[in-house]
Amino acid sequence: MATIITGSTAKPRTPTYQPKGTSSVYKSGGFLFFTDCPEPVGSGDLVDAGKWMNRDTVSGSGFVYSWHHNKAGKTIKHGLLVYNPNSYAIKVSSSNHGTTNLSGSQTDTNAWKNYFSGTVTQSPVVINPNSFGVLFQQSIPNENVFGYLGKVNVSNNGTSAAASAIFYDLAWVNNYIGASEWAPVQGRTFVRGKGAAYYSTIHLAPLAPTDANPHGVAYKFASSEKYSSSEHTIFGTDDLVYITDPGPTFPVVVKKQDGSGNTETIIRDGSGFNSGAYGQQMAVTMKIKNTYNVSKNFKIYMGKTGGGGFSFPLINMGGVSQSYAWVPKDSFVDIIDTGTIPANSEATITFFLVIPAMSSTPFVIGARTASFA
Repeated sequence: MATIITGSTAKPRTPTYQPKGTSSVYKSGGFLFFTDCPEPVGSGDLVDAGKWMNRDTVSGSGFVYSWHHNKAGKTIKHGLLVYNPNSYAIKVSSSNHGTTNLSGSQTDTNAWKNYFSGTVTQSPVVINPNSFGVLFQQSIPNENVFGYLGKVNVSNNGTSAAASAIFYDLAWVNNYIGASEWAPVQGRTFVRGKGAAYYSTIHLAPLAPTDANPHGVAYKFASSEKYSSSEHTIFGTDDLVYITDPGPTFPVVVKKQDGSGNTETIIRDGSGFNSGAYGQQMAVTMKIKNTYNVSKNFKIYMGKTGGGGFSFPLINMGGVSQSYAWVPKDSFVDIIDTGTIPANSEATITFFLVIPAMSSTPFVIGARTASFA
């Protein structure tokens, strides 16, 4: 039986990367209300300055994901504001969610763990016609990173049928009412808006590790549009969600991509793919083949390859979450032990995967024999 590995140490590995083969991905689950723009939130991005950071109309069930850094120079408040445009009362509920409010270089790993555990509660909010309600409200000290993530459902309070609402991602000091326009877009790739799905069902073609390569065999995926060729990822952008920003375009000063260090001004809105599959819950099925004539144990490992930065893999298997932080590029952590697989047999391993943080280069899932450290 497969078990989660704790206390693993990241080790450099050079796996043999596999083509897509029969691997598949299917996206579902309802809307994804996604806000990572502006990521650094200044005083000019607050409701007090007349701004909202994201706004869109949603209906029924979906997922909300928000990630920011308080650069306002003071304590602010943050939350999901919901407006009811209907002629009847609506109920907005969240069965699983988590929030982040931390100092320093942190990720939303604990928020995802709380999401999977379901232990953090959010009372349903009933909102009358043409009125507002707030979910996930927090007070954010200056320089803290912050955000929320979780399933949400909007329904008619009387009939329980799916209903529409207008969602706002807001930060404020004095009052969450009063925003009238969009906060400016930042950077070349920061994204905000709404996507069509948040839940990805991934079936990976069987892997058959042997001792010929002690580093094993692996797949690359959950990358970005920039690294979407078959050289970098088996799914292209099919495993990512395209986020459409309904707001206007803005002039944005960014560094040129020619390595000169010079800047240029581009015109963009906040649309784009959610690089690194942020805000997505992935249900992964792997099949590990033992091609030996004797029983063997195998290790499933995770990390990222190429570029800079680190990966922060988090899985949930059998209701238990395990995460690893600051895994360097081209290094990987053993995270699942398959248990003993009989000779010439195949084992199926299923788990949930989320990626709290990673650069835009590909995420890696691989398997190796347990014959080597």
